[in-house]
Amino acid sequence: MNMSLKEILSEEDFRLYRENITLLEEQVLGHFPGAYEAADILRGIRSVPRHLFVHAEYRYLAYTDNAFPTCRGLTTSAPSVIAEMIFRSGISRGGRFLEIGTGTGYQAAVLAEMGVHVFTIEIDRVVSASANRILSRLGYKTDNTIRDKRALAEAKRTFSAMRRLFPHRGRIELLAGNGAGGLPEHAPYHAIIVAAAVQHMKDISGLHMQLRDRGRLLFPFGYRNSQRLHIVERIHDRFITSVIEGVSFSFVPLTPSNGW
Repeated sequence: MNMSLKEILSEEDFRLYRENITLLEEQVLGHFPGAYEAADILRGIRSVPRHLFVHAEYRYLAYTDNAFPTCRGLTTSAPSVIAEMIFRSGISRGGRFLEIGTGTGYQAAVLAEMGVHVFTIEIDRVVSASANRILSRLGYKTDNTIRDKRALAEAKRTFSAMRRLFPHRGRIELLAGNGAGGLPEHAPYHAIIVAAAVQHMKDISGLHMQLRDRGRLLFPFGYRNSQRLHIVERIHDRFITSVIEGVSFSFVPLTPSNGW
């Protein structure tokens, strides 16, 4: 457990995290046994106070391995699903990761705790602003919405202090916009995860080109209640696609890039 969280959380928030995080870790292992082979992912989950990333109504259930409704009709995935997606992406410390669909910011936080440099993009500006607030509060990034120069300078000083407190963390760069076309300006990536259901391959036709050699693109494909995980791996200039059986999702549909 990262005791440094005590320095940035309220007494009540720290107590809720401290008393329940082991329960969440045990449930993730129970639902995704592959996590036994991924100590870095478990360490990431163990280091994030999940109750801050769910609606206040569910804060006392946040350390169970369940998906919960969030704002604007969205749902945050169960931690075991997030752990499996990260595990299958092959990402590790020092890697560059593109997340399409920030949601609450929880997955980005877990990845940052693993020492991954995360680029994440969210199409819904209200959802993006909410993720920005919590990720900035926990020191994963500087609040880039601050316009007052004095306040921004103070925010940057706070972020620098957080970096000293948590030197193992990777950085998170959060953008608001449509991520269906990726972020080619920051490519190549070791891994890309699309946290929305792809219903037409043409909607993500350029993403695989933003992978580095041996990089992987993961996305749920299909319609609601019939989505299967697809993985595209780049090997030099070849792209090999596999479909993972036994892993089902119910993500909201991806908005094509021309729909922003």
